[in-house]
Amino acid sequence: MKKLLISGLIVLVIFVIYLSNMDKKVYYLALGDSLASGEGAYGKKIIGYTDDVKNYLKEKNLLEKFVDNYAKDGYRTTDLLNAIKDNKKTKIAGKTITLQNALIKADLVTLSIGANDVLNKVNMEEPIDYNQLYDYIDGLAEDLDKLLALMREYCKEDIVLVGYYNPYPYLNSQKTDEVFSYLNKKYKSVCQDYEVSYIETDLLFKENPQFLPNENDIHPSEEGYKAIAGEIIGVINKTLLNS
Repeated sequence: MKKLLISGLIVLVIFVIYLSNMDKKVYYLALGDSLASGEGAYGKKIIGYTDDVKNYLKEKNLLEKFVDNYAKDGYRTTDLLNAIKDNKKTKIAGKTITLQNALIKADLVTLSIGANDVLNKVNMEEPIDYNQLYDYIDGLAEDLDKLLALMREYCKEDIVLVGYYNPYPYLNSQKTDEVFSYLNKKYKSVCQDYEVSYIETDLLFKENPQFLPNENDIHPSEEGYKAIAGEIIGVINKTLLNS
């Protein structure tokens, strides 16, 4: 009887230790557009910021699971909003998971969304109606509000939104800088309402033009992605990994 009791206590201690270690692991969900999926400046996938964040967690033995199946090239805010509403399914290692369930389980969610919405209007081959563009951005901020409100219904943990850099720096257009500055201001305000961390990338990219090596493409180099990841890691070191 005494041996059985001791054996039971040992099993219980091991189980408690296991649960304690599992609780420290990070379920990482990456959502968004081509920036989230690691699209490079020359039309090929490269090591993106989500890969860098994943590798950082992995090196620290803190990664429980990484889900990036919901990072899609061309994704717009409304696309992701509908994907959550429809509880879109995907398969990882032969197992089916749903987006709502992934949001519930996630300890960390990174998000880059909205660039495709804006670039649809900021077409450098045509004259830009800036008054109309600012009104359009106001509408995008409302869409982001709806998206974050829905995400917060499922995810109560850390959400990090990657902000916007001017993808046309070679034009030296003050007005274009002002557009993306306005966009960042609006989106940052929405993020504050939902306790979402906002990563500002505009100054980072302006000070490092090599992050955008191809004038004919809006996507960063691996160095640019690594800089974005560094900002995200700085946030989670203060929040998620400091708890």
